Amino acid sequence: MSDPYGYHQPHPSPTAPAAAPIERPKTVTYAVYGMWIGGLLTVLSSVFLFTTDTTEMRALMVSEMEKQPTYDPAVLDAQEVADVLVPIIQVGGALFGLITLGLWIWMAVMNGKGRNWARVTGTVFGGLSLAGSMSSLTNIAGNAALGGASMPTSAASTALAIVDPLLVIAILVLLWVRPSSAYFSAVGAERQRQRQAQHTSYYAG
Repeated sequence: MSDPYGYHQPHPSPTAPAAAPIERPKTVTYAVYGMWIGGLLTVLSSVFLFTTDTTEMRALMVSEMEKQPTYDPAVLDAQEVADVLVPIIQVGGALFGLITLGLWIWMAVMNGKGRNWARVTGTVFGGLSLAGSMSSLTNIAGNAALGGASMPTSAASTALAIVDPLLVIAILVLLWVRPSSAYFSAVGAERQRQRQAQHTSYYAG
């Protein structure tokens, strides 16, 4: 029966035919595992930051401030400044850790689903992380070699600072080897095929 008002009512568009699920290669699976491990290391790093004895950190801050030629104890009490700065450093580190944890989880989920934009984004984040880690390790090594002062760190924190860049490098390699690239390409092609099928079926109806 024709519509008395002359309007064309489009038929509900059928969904695109389901395709066989694309098998995720082990390289991507291992990269995703690595991202979850990276998130765990971020949590551990934040825990170490709050549980480490800050006495030495405060003493180092006081010592460095008192060495400054413009320092005047009558104007500024170095110990009071250190007592204020250390909690700020801890809270700031915790907030940064939460943001980093969220990025690890986000990248793990999206890369596991084969989103190529997530692989590119994760690579950018990984590059920035490597640059920061290398800078920190270089400063620590340089200060130790020259006998300069550096912020005290626990053995566990130092170990995490070494493990983290190695983990990032391994993840990036796994994401860009040939089986992983083929998987991301296949997922992207399948998503494009489904969008085209839905578009065609809508206008065909």
